[in-house]
Amino acid sequence: MVAVAGQSQGTNLADIEWHLDELRPEVLDSSEIKILDINDENLAEELKNRSVIAVFSALPSEPALRIEANLVNAGLHVFSNASAYRMHPEVSLVVADVNPEALHAPSGQALHACATNCTLIPILHPLSVLSQHYTVTKVVARSEQALSGAGWKLLHNRELKLQAIDQEIPGEAEKIVEEIERILDLNAEWDVQTKRVDERDGHIVHVEVHVENAPTYDMVASLLQSKEQPHALPSQSIPGMESIQSEPRREEHLWNGQSMTPLDPSMDLKAGMTTTVQLTSVENGVVSFTGLSHNTIRGAAGGVVLLAELAYMKKYFEQ
Repeated sequence: MVAVAGQSQGTNLADIEWHLDELRPEVLDSSEIKILDINDENLAEELKNRSVIAVFSALPSEPALRIEANLVNAGLHVFSNASAYRMHPEVSLVVADVNPEALHAPSGQALHACATNCTLIPILHPLSVLSQHYTVTKVVARSEQALSGAGWKLLHNRELKLQAIDQEIPGEAEKIVEEIERILDLNAEWDVQTKRVDERDGHIVHVEVHVENAPTYDMVASLLQSKEQPHALPSQSIPGMESIQSEPRREEHLWNGQSMTPLDPSMDLKAGMTTTVQLTSVENGVVSFTGLSHNTIRGAAGGVVLLAELAYMKKYFEQ
């Protein structure tokens, strides 16, 4: 089922115009799904009548506060990309291959879980490994975030795009810090700056991590090259993070994780799910790396798909 706000409600999913550069999934052409009204007071009842048990939310923050709560209270499991509940103490904030143990639901209630801000992923994957082995005292991060991270408006409105390029992204640094601190339980000094760049997809982040005990380059490189995964989920690429010798490039590494040739993200759900990292230096207790991840695939849509797969593996859908 699909529910939206605006003029698309009541339209067949097969009739919705396709805007992405990637091929339109063939299954959409034969879909008989009719789009529902997200603001319908009877939405939860309608979904349950159609045997829906799990909902993916990509709502703006304000409507998410109301609509997600209504769905959860009605007994539907909600997996959200919205920021509205990420810091709520009773809602799980989970990256499935980083802190899967954090996925939980209050006793007797439906599951409400949030994925993170998409810019976290190229920072969080390497940082989570480092924080398991060293005491992190400071993190310095500089992001180069693609236009699609702000939605379609920057991709299709030249004036808005020109206004956004090379500008700090309001509120982004604060989200990155508070979400990483919650996930990794870090107590460190932070220096984070974010900016939009003239690229369609892919977030690149340059990071310095200050740690105690001054590890060597080889020690850190060995840790980052580990291919261990906490769970084997259907859409999870192996490895979830790949360490390379050269600087990650969108042209070459954006779809890292793909298991099919030629590239077809509509069929290959692991394409774009791997974070690509270059360890640039380790000197005097400062670990420097550059990370790249696909912001809409791994950072957004893929993040909540992994949450649902993790919930299924943990048998939440059977409760």
